[in-house]
Amino acid sequence: MSINKTIYVYKKDSGRIQYTVEDVHPAQVQNFKDKGIDFYVGDKGSRIAGTFVKKDDAGNPIGIAPIQQMTFININKHTIVADGVDEAVITGLIKGMHVNINNEHSYVVEDEDDKTLEISCDKFSYLLQHNQMSVYFKAYGHHDSQIKINVVEG
Repeated sequence: MSINKTIYVYKKDSGRIQYTVEDVHPAQVQNFKDKGIDFYVGDKGSRIAGTFVKKDDAGNPIGIAPIQQMTFININKHTIVADGVDEAVITGLIKGMHVNINNEHSYVVEDEDDKTLEISCDKFSYLLQHNQMSVYFKAYGHHDSQIKINVVEG
């Protein structure tokens, strides 16, 4: 006997739905729990592409929602002088967001004090490809985002 619901299996770090199981039986739900698989049991027919499993403040899955753009991230300028003083300031970071700078330095935004990122540079290279920084952002329920910062000689 099915419970006329669907299991939405999702990625723990992004919330993106990987696959579904239709017309779920209680034994299947228990099997997913026993295996430690991240899933949400919801109504049939929810869109899968471009959606994620939404969670409440306690981290419990509560529904399916469209993946969002990171329109809340702002940068004050996209070009800085390589003098060690000039800086680009990125604001709007959210708790739990993963930030990666040039695939060399990365961290997770832990609290309110980490919601701003200041980037400066003290060296200029005559190899042009070394004079651009890429900052990558990943957050649960959001499309990945990237900001590029150009470095000019000071």
